[in-house]
Parts: sequence; C-alpha cells; structure tokens
Amino acid sequence: MTDPHLVARAQQGDLTAFEELVKRYQREIYGLACRLVMDPEEAKDVTQQALLQAFIHIRGFKQQSQFRTWLFRIAINQCYNFLKTRKKYGDPMDTRDMKLVGEDSPEADLAAKQDRERLYQALEKLPPKQRAVITLKLEQGFSYEEISQVLGGTAGAARVNYCQALKTLKKHLKGEDEDEVAVRSNAKVAARLPRR
Repeated sequence: MTDPHLVARAQQGDLTAFEELVKRYQREIYGLACRLVMDPEEAKDVTQQALLQAFIHIRGFKQQSQFRTWLFRIAINQCYNFLKTRKKYGDPMDTRDMKLVGEDSPEADLAAKQDRERLYQALEKLPPKQRAVITLKLEQGFSYEEISQVLGGTAGAARVNYCQALKTLKKHLKGEDEDEVAVRSNAKVAARLPRR
C-alpha cells in the first residue's frame, strides 16, 4: 500500500494505517534524532514526540508534499525544541560514554573505528542545521529540494549548508599531525548509533 493511500485512511481515523506509516519511518526518524540530539535515549523520546505530533496533526496534512518529507519536518522541529531546552537547562550527558557501531562487522579494524569516532565527534561540533543537512543527505538520501522542504529555505540554501558542513567537518577532522580523515559522501561510512 502506498503512503498516500495509508495517509488517506489514517486521516479518516484508521489506526492500523497510521501504525503502518510508523513502521515504515520510525527507524529513519530515530536515526535522524540520534544525529541531532546526540543521545540515544533522548532520541527515543524525540522520536515518540514526533510520531505523536504526526498522529495529532495527520488530518491537517494536505499531501502537497510527500508524507516522509512532512514527517521529517516534524521530527526536525522536535529535535530543535529539544536542543533549545538542553541549551537552556544544560546537558548532563557525557558523549564519551556513547558507543558507536559501524556498518561493517563488529570486528571492524581499529583504524576504521577511530575514524568513525573522530567523524562522530566532528559531527557533534556542527551547528544543528548543518548536522541535519548532513544526516538528511548522506543517511536518508534526501535531495536538496527535499531537504529544503524539511528544513525550510531553498534547495540552493540546502546545498550551501551541505557544502559548508563538509568544509567544517574536514577542518574538525584534521588531526594534530595534519593527517585528515577522508569524508566520503556515502551513508555507509557515516558513524552510526545502535538502532533498536
């Protein structure tokens, strides 16, 4: 069943249709939230909030954009709200306690793990909007047009944010010995948080 069909049914009160939409996108929304809020437990809460907001407002969705784009916009807003609250009240989380897993097997060599850790730390230093652009482009495969619909602005602005984010990442990834970890435009190389 296609998204528009499921959305139409959900708008008429069909909970099963909405649950199917949740199954399709919950993991992607959680991945996005992990990247933006940098805390797997908080990302679960943000994901649930985003899905709850989607459920509450599904009747108002006019299907002028794809459901996925609309849902990601809600998730981004929930992440931004969380980040504003954390900035206001402080961040009790120590990011060094977070575990990273690679796309490869658990036996990935030490150098690759260190590269992923450095990439993760560099991503953490990006402003939220740049972090969002990187995540949407590399992990979710969004086009610049889709990114502009999710984040607001134009496709050109999304491209500029993406390029600026890559430049900033490269600067952060330069080591003390001036060696640079390659930043590849491939989602498989991006550091990943464990997903449940």
